[in-house]
Amino acid sequence: MSDWPVTPPSTDLFREDLFESECVLITGGGTGIGEELALAFADHGADVAIASRSMEHLEPVAEAIEERGVDACATTVDVREYEEVEAMRDTVVEELGGVDVLVNNAGANFLSPTESLSPNGWRAVVGTILDGTAYCTLAVGEHMMAEDGGVVLSMGATNSVGGAPYHAHSGAGKAGVHNLMQTVANEWAAHGIRANTVAPGIVETEGVAEAAGGQLPESMLETIPADRFGEAADCVPLTLFLASPAAAYVTGGYFVVDGGHALPTVPY
Repeated sequence: MSDWPVTPPSTDLFREDLFESECVLITGGGTGIGEELALAFADHGADVAIASRSMEHLEPVAEAIEERGVDACATTVDVREYEEVEAMRDTVVEELGGVDVLVNNAGANFLSPTESLSPNGWRAVVGTILDGTAYCTLAVGEHMMAEDGGVVLSMGATNSVGGAPYHAHSGAGKAGVHNLMQTVANEWAAHGIRANTVAPGIVETEGVAEAAGGQLPESMLETIPADRFGEAADCVPLTLFLASPAAAYVTGGYFVVDGGHALPTVPY
């Protein structure tokens, strides 16, 4: 067991009403990091909309959000289809009154040697990660511009830098997300919109374990100075900070949450 500290609950770090009267939309909000973020924003007073391709995982999370005394909206969307993304935005605006914070969290991945990647496999992953992030950003950004501001946060990944062995599709998609957020941060600053990327390292979620073939091999810990895999909760405080007024002068950034995994390996 690692002696590396566990990330405290956001309720120990931020005031209870930090996002009161704000609406947060999280794609992929029914599981993993998205679920953890949805509940954390609700814990701090935000009305929260969650969206994914299936309602199965969304409904229990929406109930948990409402149990915290705020409003929830759960809606299905395939982020690869722009018309569905526009419909998602319109549903959230109608039910919750607007979108102040967008968290692009929907993702897809699977292990494959690059030479074995099929065009369909490539499109499925890059379409979800890069096209989906772009479509949601464009659709919700249009609303934010009309409302004179907002925050766009996209979940990147450390495999977007330095290559992504057996994850060429995911790494390329996440690299595109980072570049997109920098571009949006530059162009949309005049509209009062901030955009940043949060890049988790190896985080133990059902999706990551599935992509790794069932579970993360313990040998991977040798590449993490913190000597433990990340948890979804590790991504919460940074994301909430970036969405909050405390980060009013922070835009175009790329913030790593990986326990040191991206650092060079000690050669001895």
